[in-house]
This record gives sequence, C-alpha cells and structure tokens, in this order.
Amino acid sequence: MSGWDAAKQRLYEVFGRVERPERVIGCPHCVDPGDELCLLAGPVRSVEAASLARYAGKALNTWGGVTEFRYFLPRLLECAAEDAFVYPDPEIVFGKLASVDWRTWPIDERDAIAGFLSEWWHETLRNYPARPPVDTVLCALAATGMDPMPCLSAWSKLDTDAAIKHLHEFVLNGLSGNRLTNAFWDRRSSVYQQVLAWLTDGPAAVAVEAAFAEQTQEPMLELLAAVEPALHPPG
Repeated sequence: MSGWDAAKQRLYEVFGRVERPERVIGCPHCVDPGDELCLLAGPVRSVEAASLARYAGKALNTWGGVTEFRYFLPRLLECAAEDAFVYPDPEIVFGKLASVDWRTWPIDERDAIAGFLSEWWHETLRNYPARPPVDTVLCALAATGMDPMPCLSAWSKLDTDAAIKHLHEFVLNGLSGNRLTNAFWDRRSSVYQQVLAWLTDGPAAVAVEAAFAEQTQEPMLELLAAVEPALHPPG
C-alpha cells in the first residue's frame, strides 16, 4: 500500500468512530427534507461524489454542524483531493477544516488529518500532470492553516521531473510579479506571505540553480531556465 493510500485508510479508520447521524438538518430555505437520505444510505466511503458535492458546499453554513462534518470528513477530503466535485472547489472544502479549528481535536484525529494533508502534497509532487494542479493543492493546504514550509522544503529538492514541471506550471499560471493569482489565497495571511517569499525572495531561485547544476536532461534544463526570471520580479 502506498503512503497516499495508507493516509486515506487511516483517515477512514480514525473518523469511522464518529457515530453516524440520524439526520443532517439544514436551513429549510436551502435544503429540502430528506435531501440527506442519499448521504446516509450506506457506508460513508460509498457516498458518491455527485451526491456529496451539494452537502460539501453547504456544510457548516446552512447544512449540518461539526458533528455531521466530522462523520463525512474522510469522504469529503478524499473527494476534494481527487477534484471529484464540480463545486465546491478543493480550497473551499479544505478551508472548512480551519473553520472548525481541527488542530484542537483529539491527537489521533489531528495526526490522521495531518498525515493525509502531507501525503496529498507528496503524491502531487510525485505525479505530473496532477489533478487538481499543484497551485490548487498548495492553496487548499494553506487554507487549513497548516505550516507550508515542510511542503516548500520538499519541493525545493526539485529532484524529479514531476517536481520541476510542477514548478514551471505554478510560476507560469500561479504567479504574476509579486502576487499569487489563485483567487482563494488569503493575501492578508502569514501563510500567503511565506509562500510568496519562497517564490520571490530567493529560496526558489536557489533551488532552481541547484537543480540546474544537477540536471542533464535538456527538456528539464529548458523548464528551469524558463522559470528563473520570474523568481526575481522587479521591485
């Protein structure tokens, strides 16, 4: 079993202890009676993404509370990480973790979530192209309130073709001068500043230079050369 599969399995095991709700009550103007029946008809792991998507968008706001959210959490995170929802976007789903202050939950739950988040990042770095793209994944992870530096440190190695391709894609599509372009970034947050500083204040440029010295493949050298100017934006 891969680390990614093990992290998902651990999430289901830990949150499988949460009691199945009898009902998932919602705002009567937003949710019709019985709308939750398809969500509770079988094991949480078997809930179809298309059925869960509507709840995912309304969870904690107009449909259900923290108890119900905890019950559906493994499937919510799995579907969001696989970009299985047309809506809501992964950044919205993972941002709900911050709203429930998950880092105050019991240690085994915190560890299961943290392990899932970490393995999602490493699974993304290992594979190119990735769905969702690396820009979305990093923004979604940041939305949980987690420290982005371990993710950026892992990326800084640029020791695989996939990691280099991800950086090239991110710089071309997710960075514009001194601004990250994903609309879900909270530009007032320290996490945003950390990611932006990694990209534009030197660390990413140093990583690119080190990778350039180690690389022998012409296509990878071309990608590294293409991103290097953007890592030194004009002041």
